[in-house]
Amino acid sequence: MPTRRTTTLTTPNGPVDIFTYVTPEELAGYELDPGIGVFSRYRSIITSKQTLEEIARDPEANLTLAIAQPQRIVGYVVRRRPKPPERWAMMDPPIMHELFGELARGWRGMGIIRPMVEMVVLEPENEERILYIVGYSWHWDLDGTGRSLMEYRQSLISLLAPLGFKIYPTNEPNVNLRPENLFMARLGAKVEADPVLKRKFTNLLFGISPEED
Repeated sequence: MPTRRTTTLTTPNGPVDIFTYVTPEELAGYELDPGIGVFSRYRSIITSKQTLEEIARDPEANLTLAIAQPQRIVGYVVRRRPKPPERWAMMDPPIMHELFGELARGWRGMGIIRPMVEMVVLEPENEERILYIVGYSWHWDLDGTGRSLMEYRQSLISLLAPLGFKIYPTNEPNVNLRPENLFMARLGAKVEADPVLKRKFTNLLFGISPEED
């Protein structure tokens, strides 16, 4: 059974409580901040509370939330298994888990996202997994940031690289649609120590299934 972690952050907007492994029952008492959703120039990965509920019901997923008063979800970080027919669902073992998250408009730049990502990534169980992110630029909300797409891309790299994520080349079609898109992965220590698993992962990056290895 995974260990739940909690912390409280002090922000200019007031205290924010962080909870890992949020359950469907807990989620029912929260509302999604309007700063997360669908806007004119980007589309969030999570656009409704229903999507979060589906993740919370998954026993293999970790739904981590940032909660501001009164019971408002102002950010989330998710670790979950990819679903077939996604390429990344083909690795077993080691199990690949997708990582993604977002903060609501009005809550960014307050030191919230980094501790949330650390709480999710640095679990001991992840040393037996490959965590990955697929950075699609059409999910990025640049309004008000003053950043270009490539500058925002670099901010993601700066967030994840200290936690062991590396950029990997891949021929996955959606990643290659735009030059600013990126694929990053973190190989757990047990994966790094196994040359067979590392080779299977490298092959999968270029569309060679583990069964063909």
